Formats: sequence, C-alpha cells, structure tokens
Amino acid sequence: MAGNAGRDVSVRVEPLLLRAWSQQMTVVSTRTIDDIVVVVVDNPPVNMGNRILRQELADTLRPLAGRTDIAGIVLASGGKHFYSGSDIREFDGEIAAPSLPEVIDLLENLDVPVVAALNGFTLGGGLELALACDVRIAEPQARFGLPETTLGVLPGAGGTVRLPRLVGLAAAIDMIASGSPITTDEALRIGLIDAVVDPELFLKEAVRRAGIAHKRRVLSSPAPASDPAAVEEALTRAARHGRARPNVTRAVALLQRGVGLVPEEALAEERRAFDELRRSAEARNLRYLFFAKRAAAKALSTGAEPRTVTTVGIGGAGTMGAAIATACSRAGMPVVLFDVNAQALDRAAAALPGSKGKHRQWVTLTREIADLGGCDLVIDAVFEDFVVKTEFLTAAEAVLAPDAVLASNTSYLNLDLLAQPLARPECFAGLHFFNPADRNPLVEVVRTRSTDDQSAETLALMVRRLKKAGIAARVGEGFVANRVYADYRGQAEILVEDGASPADVDAAMVALGLAIGPFAVGDMSGLDIAWARRKRLAASRDSRQRYVTIPDTLCEAGRLGRKTGAGWYRYPEGASRGVPDPEVDRIIDEARAAKGIVPRLVAAEEIQQRILCAMLVAGTAVLDDGIARHASDIDVALTEGFAFPTWLGGPMRHCSQQPQPWLIHGLRAVYESDPVGYQVAEPAARGRIPDPVQSLLAAVTS
Repeated sequence: MAGNAGRDVSVRVEPLLLRAWSQQMTVVSTRTIDDIVVVVVDNPPVNMGNRILRQELADTLRPLAGRTDIAGIVLASGGKHFYSGSDIREFDGEIAAPSLPEVIDLLENLDVPVVAALNGFTLGGGLELALACDVRIAEPQARFGLPETTLGVLPGAGGTVRLPRLVGLAAAIDMIASGSPITTDEALRIGLIDAVVDPELFLKEAVRRAGIAHKRRVLSSPAPASDPAAVEEALTRAARHGRARPNVTRAVALLQRGVGLVPEEALAEERRAFDELRRSAEARNLRYLFFAKRAAAKALSTGAEPRTVTTVGIGGAGTMGAAIATACSRAGMPVVLFDVNAQALDRAAAALPGSKGKHRQWVTLTREIADLGGCDLVIDAVFEDFVVKTEFLTAAEAVLAPDAVLASNTSYLNLDLLAQPLARPECFAGLHFFNPADRNPLVEVVRTRSTDDQSAETLALMVRRLKKAGIAARVGEGFVANRVYADYRGQAEILVEDGASPADVDAAMVALGLAIGPFAVGDMSGLDIAWARRKRLAASRDSRQRYVTIPDTLCEAGRLGRKTGAGWYRYPEGASRGVPDPEVDRIIDEARAAKGIVPRLVAAEEIQQRILCAMLVAGTAVLDDGIARHASDIDVALTEGFAFPTWLGGPMRHCSQQPQPWLIHGLRAVYESDPVGYQVAEPAARGRIPDPVQSLLAAVTS
C-alpha cells in the first residue's frame, strides 16, 4: 500500500466545492488527490439513501476493489449532511437491488482503508455505512443516530452488529433503543468516531488520515468488555422507550445475542428481523405519521415572504405564558414577558430555565405594556376570557410597529371575534400551544377570516424555529385537537354515567396505549378549564343534548384536580398519582339516580370502542367544517398533542383499520349515547357507516 505520511495535502474542500466536483450530473462522483480517491455522495437536499444512490455508490466502489495505485479512500458528502437516512417509502414493498447491506459489504471489503468524513446528520443507513469504514472523523456540529426504532423497525444494515462491536453493548443499547441522535462530544466519548476536526481542515485531515490508516474492520473485532451494571441500566432505559414496543425489545435482544454470534450469522438474523418488522402494521402506521407530519408542515406554508422575527413578546406570565417564554428562549430568541401582576412575573422568573444562569438572559420581565413595542411578534397568553384578551390585544397592537404580527394562544375563544376590534386584523392569527408549551410538540396555526399570507407564513416559520409539529387550522370551537379531545372526554363522562368508574375508563385507555387516561389528564390540567368552557357554552347548548353534570359538581365542591388535592381522584400529600375517592363515587351515584340511570358493568373493550368512535365522529366534523385541512392532520394533532399511541397511527388511522362491523357497532353505540351530540353517526343506527366518515377513513388509509 502506498503511504503518504507527512505529506502536505494543501487543499481545503468545502461541501460546495465537493458538489461542484460532482457537476450535479450524478449522485456519486470521485476525485483523486495524490493517491487518495475522494468519493462524493450528493443526493440533494439531505443526502437521503435510495435505490439510485445505492446503485451509483456500488458502481463507484466495485472498480476501486483491487486497485494497487491508491493508498486510501475518503467517503464524503457534497451537501450539508453526510447521509441523513433512507427513503422509508421503499420500506412498503420489495427493496430494489442493490440493498444497503450489499453496498456496505463492497465498502467494507475494499483493500485500502476508508475514512468517513461525517458532517451534518449521519443517521440510519448513513451511520451503518460509516460503521463499515475504517476511520470516522466528524465536524463539530455533526449528529449521529439510528432512529429506526422510532419507525417501528430496527437497523437492518448491520447497526445491531457493528455498533456494539465498536462502542460496547451498553452504549449500543442506548443509541438503538432510544433512536435519538447524539452529539460529536458523546460520539467521541463512546468511541463511535475517531476525531472531531475543524471544518476549515476537514477534507485535508480526511485525506491525510486515509494515507496513513490501516484496515480496521469493525466486524473483525470482538465487542469491548461491558460493565454488567452499565448494561443493566441501559436495559432499564430501553424498556421505557416506547414502553418496550416489540421492535425495541427485538432490537435489544439482537444486540445481546449478536455480540456472541459469528458476524455473518448476526447480520442475517438482523436483516430477517428488519424485513419482518417493516411490513408490520405498527411500522406502516409510524411511516404514515412520519409523512403526515411532513405534509402538515408543508400545508402551513403560504409561499409568502415571512416577516423577520427577532424579539418575541408574550402577554401573560402564568403557566402557559412562562412555558412559551421558555420555548422561545431555548430557541435563541429574546423574549419580553409582560404581566401587570408582579407576583406572576416573580413566579415566571423562578420557573424559567436558567433562572440560575443559562437562558434567563434571553427573557426580559416587565409590567409595562409599552415595553412590547420593540417586539416583532407578540403572543397573547393572558387569562382565557374574551374581555381580558380583547383588552390586551388592542393595547398591545397600539404599541407595536405596523408590520408586527399579533397572535393569540386561546384554546376555545372565537378568533374572528377577537380580530374585530383590531386596527390591523390582517396581522392577527391564532398560535395555539398545548400544555406544557415548552415540552409539548404540537402547535396549531389558526387563520382568521382576515389573516394575510405574510402573517400566516411568519407563524409557520416560528413553528419551525421552535422545532414544533405544526398543523394548519381554521376558526371553530376548540379548533382541531381540543375539539376532538372534547368529544373524547365527553364520551368518557357518558361512560361513567352509564356505569363505568373513572378508574375503569382510565385503565382501558392506558391498556390501549395512552400514557394516562382522560380523568387523570383532567386532574393534571385542572378541571376548571373545561368548566369555564361549559359555562361559556351553556346559553347556546341544545337542551336535548345529553349533559353530564358530574364534572360541574366536582368543580362546585372545589375539587379542581391535583392543584387542590382532589378532582376525579384524591391526591394525598406526597402521592405520585391519584387514588379513587368514595366522595366521587357518591357524587356519581347521585347523578345517576337523578336521571334514573341504572349503572351496568362496562367492559374495557366497549370503553375503547366508544371513545375511539366518538373521536372519529369529532374528526369528521372538524374536517367537514373546514377547520382541519387534511384528515391526517387530526392524527398528527392527537399523537403529538395528546400522546395518542403513535404505533396505532392516531385515532383516525386506527379506526380506518377496524372491520366494518366494529365501526358500525361503535358508531351506533356513540349515537345512541347522545343522538344530538353525535348526530353525524346516526346512519350507523341503521347499519351504515355515514358518508363523511367513510371519506375520512379513506383519506387516512392510503
């Protein structure tokens, strides 16, 4: 092998230059620097692996095998990312040859050392490709991960075999079970990469190392000795990821078994498991949600030029306002947090991240509304009352620049009515966060009748900057997510009136896959929020509609949830969760007796079926009314905002996969529980699925 130790490779090559080498005519191209071949992968926009990339990479690698005139190879990217994963659309059918394992085999068996120059994202198949190289160097901002478990599968091109042999079993379990990317610092610590290199010297260093490196096949090395305690801790963490979904459990088992197998046998077992899992209903549902989130983000865009947002103003320093301030400050945006209540500002200051340091510098607290004047976007998070919000919005608009955007975080109030007193209603829209706003990924961008494209685009950009999952919505009671969840909660309350206990309902929904049931959620959020909505709607409620009085009675008794120590459950001091309370049983019994309801046992299966069908009816209504733009947006909203199980694809998708008799039976039961509230389901009483429901189900099936 020719060597080039000590030579000066006086060339600095940036991704744009690498892209220029490829002339954008092909996905994979080569360039020779002395006796080092630089293989450039350039598949815009993010170097996603697909059949074309695999074919061209294989065609490039084959002629390099056996060449005696080269000392090494550098595998590099012509774009912002080394290789950001595979095109998961290929997972639906037969994967065209050459497969990624075949390409990796070609790479791994080259006679000369290969240096992977990793920049941007190196994910999934990209990391599996890098693992087959002999040396891995990275730019400081690079990120590495094997996210396959988040898509219902597991690494299928050697990830479960090579990774533990390189970084050890405990670190491999953590990476694969979580699916989360790691930083260069972490990658260097565990031995995933060999060096972190300044971008100015990146390719020069890759070429230098390729000239002095030796073959170092990961598969030829046994896994590093693992600390049994570290492995046990990693297994415990893995069991929590996705609540130990079958693919996570299978991946962990392959990791543990694979380190003791002949590599070829371990690779074959892994590929069989990957092929089996990618065809599973769970994996198909997760792929559906992956594309649904992308479609929802695309639907937010209007194509207009967004206004520049440098500083964000927030009105209201309560729980929601402080959480929105936290989200904005973490995204690196200066925040002005306004409230007339000094105590509220003090509480917000204590709750802000970095109140003892890091992010606190990004947030200015004020009791003067004039201090919002320099903000480019102001978000209303004041008390959920029409008069209070109107007063704040009009006062804030008066101090803002003419091109500033004004948004309201209202959960239920009519945004069209809130816009009426404004001088510039075209600059106003809804930006609806969900509790807790700093951690919950969902945001609804709600356009009023007056909102212009530029303001909507500005809010869409804001969603992206906050790294949230956004959906477009129009004005309507509860918009999308809360509207569907209101019918979820309403049916749960009817089920209690019929004979189920709150604990029965919560247990049934947890068994379906939710982390927490509707009554425990209500206690956590505060029962007064829904109570205020019910009182606001009382005058317009159809008197024929079934109305469950139990939650009102709880609120009137001061049982507002965790914050008061009692709600649907009782919360003894120090208790991590609520416990059933005989006082609630008494209130429920009295409510049933007042209506002449004889309680009956309600099976968990009926609870799940009726709640799901109630959500289906609500989803149909928001779609028919034009409040939601796409049926898949409803599934994004419920999985992102309310933790509906992602592996079921969301409530609309899950219902679409049920047999027609199940749907008719469930819709009939929902209709009969409240013919006025669920009148959309009326055809089910005659054995037919309603047309709008059929249309929604068809939209989330493909």
